[in-house]
Amino acid sequence: MRTRSERASASAWALLVISGAFTVLLGLVVDGGRVLDARTAASRGAAQAARVGADALSSASVRDGHDAINVEAANARAQRYLHDTGLIGTVTVSGRTVTVTVNGRSATQILGFIGIESFPIRETETAQAITEEDLP
Repeated sequence: MRTRSERASASAWALLVISGAFTVLLGLVVDGGRVLDARTAASRGAAQAARVGADALSSASVRDGHDAINVEAANARAQRYLHDTGLIGTVTVSGRTVTVTVNGRSATQILGFIGIESFPIRETETAQAITEEDLP
């Protein structure tokens, strides 16, 4: 038969387990939503930076009728866009395609109490230069 103090300790453990589970669930909802928002913002920023870079056609190639991307200008314009929006990423130009990868972290508000400080964010988007060859 249990004594009165044993019943109280079982109640205390149950309260700790339930409150811990509630904290984790709340953290998954709140911090998970923040991660989704951060990933969406990173994806949109990468896509827009890629479009800005893909618009950097080489003026010499336009005169030739080949419509090639000026690699240095595309890289600089995409990086400037990332900088202006507060994002950090890399830009790669291959032919008429500009690829931008945005890297970052989404800090947690609630899950930090159990040791999860942040989640990684990595989003990659590409854009192709629209040239006269692409028009009907």
